Amino acid sequence: MAFDTSDRDLIEVMKRYFMAKAEAGVLKARLEAARRVAGEEIDRFYDPRTNPDHAADLLRSHALRQEMVSLMQRAEDWAKAGETLERAGFEPRADALDAG
Repeated sequence: MAFDTSDRDLIEVMKRYFMAKAEAGVLKARLEAARRVAGEEIDRFYDPRTNPDHAADLLRSHALRQEMVSLMQRAEDWAKAGETLERAGFEPRADALDAG
């Protein structure tokens, strides 16, 4: 199976998505374990303003979730652009992912 540039771009976006998802999962497990050990309420523990000991991990977790949303949006935009172009009789362009 041959991949064109557009397919490779999508594969790269999805690789980044799943890497971010894996890192977010590790952070979530680590943070939840720390919360349980500390006996903190969820809303207090997960607020970086009230939890300076874990603020860096909390902020990283938020950033990873935002990155995942952005990457998934790029993948969806790529798919929509491909569907639209295919209906019009054109092949998807390699730069369709760069529009966002």
